[in-house]
Amino acid sequence: MKLNRSLAISTSIQECKMGNIIGLLEKEFPYVADQEPEGAKSRTRVFTSRNTLLTMVLSAVQQDKTLKKSVDLFYMIHRQHKQQAMEALEAQLGQERVLDQQSPAKKAGRPKKYALHLPKSLEKDISLNTAAYSKARERLPVGLAEELFRGSRISDAGNSYSHWYGYRVLIGDGTYLQLQDTASIRKEYGVKHQGEESGGYPQGFLETVMERGTGQLHGFRLSNRHVSELSLLYEMIDGLPAGSLLLLEGLYNCYEIISKCKHSGVELVMPSKREKSHELVEVLSDGDEIIRIKTPKNRSKWLEENEKANTFLLRRIVCQSPDGKEHILHTTILDKKIGKQEIQLLYLTRWDIEISIREIKTIMDINILRSKTPEMALKELTVSLAAYNLIRRIIYASIKDLPFFPKEDFIQKFYTLNKDLLIDKKGRVYNRWSTGRRRTGISDT
Repeated sequence: MKLNRSLAISTSIQECKMGNIIGLLEKEFPYVADQEPEGAKSRTRVFTSRNTLLTMVLSAVQQDKTLKKSVDLFYMIHRQHKQQAMEALEAQLGQERVLDQQSPAKKAGRPKKYALHLPKSLEKDISLNTAAYSKARERLPVGLAEELFRGSRISDAGNSYSHWYGYRVLIGDGTYLQLQDTASIRKEYGVKHQGEESGGYPQGFLETVMERGTGQLHGFRLSNRHVSELSLLYEMIDGLPAGSLLLLEGLYNCYEIISKCKHSGVELVMPSKREKSHELVEVLSDGDEIIRIKTPKNRSKWLEENEKANTFLLRRIVCQSPDGKEHILHTTILDKKIGKQEIQLLYLTRWDIEISIREIKTIMDINILRSKTPEMALKELTVSLAAYNLIRRIIYASIKDLPFFPKEDFIQKFYTLNKDLLIDKKGRVYNRWSTGRRRTGISDT
């Protein structure tokens, strides 16, 4: 039996996600302006752009993600908003009565009527029919879902784990998703083998960049599985904040990625799967050198179009992995005050993104996207990732100033730092250590 820390955290999130977190997510929901498509009739809609996005976010954290369940959720929220609006109007009318009674001057004419005037969108209960919500999701612009994702990020995160020597630490990696087998999705996300379409389900590739310290996703790209993850990350580098530090696996250790990051003010730490041709510049210590990398002779068309031929310095660190194997780390950090052991320990935290990807795919239940068109699949994914960021924002609000006391009991259930889960060889989960089955009789030697 052994400790499984990541499973403990994921289980806590899963247990609380299944509870009543609608109110908290609605409070954390960022401002998104309502937009109507051009040519839309000027009438009051129940499912405005904001209401549609809010309903999609709340549905993303539910185990039942059907349209009926989504409409039922919004029906409850609609009733709550109506009750809150009535209470606010009654309080306002009460204040007006008191002020009118205290006023010495009496106005001529009929007595003033203190009537409640609710907005038209709140006057009647909404229908439980799913047609209106379904159409609202279809006409929702993808740009609004992307705006929601950007608004879900924490812009000024700062704790002892989010930064390293002043650098904002980010981690990048990718994973595969399965999509529905429809004609439109198969056309864009179909799986091919040797240039011919196979009979398997369509698959997409999700490239992500996560922020260490908050667990939030900073950015993502979705494409079919035959698009190189190097090209997806290359596109995302422009959106990374200058002065950040990106931890990557050895696959991304190529000239194009390094050069683009240096131009964007982003530092890198990543292993080298094979020895690069280089020129030794300086030896800092045993297994710690500064080298010069030259532009490869056979430059790709992609590199010719985007980057000029150049040379740059890298730091080459020879170290051992936890399992005792020797490997090489390359980094663009040339500060001699930072020891090689500190860089090696920093890179070990790259595993955090593996845990986050597992949480996103299993806890948020997006391992298989349910939408039947490419556009709706992208909306579904974007809103689900925004919902995950909102949950991470709630967690961050409760643990950013340690030692801490949770602001609400919800947080204590959501993220318990002192709870360990133990897992045995058969995958069974326990909350306390077991030395084995207790014997009740005399053992036979």
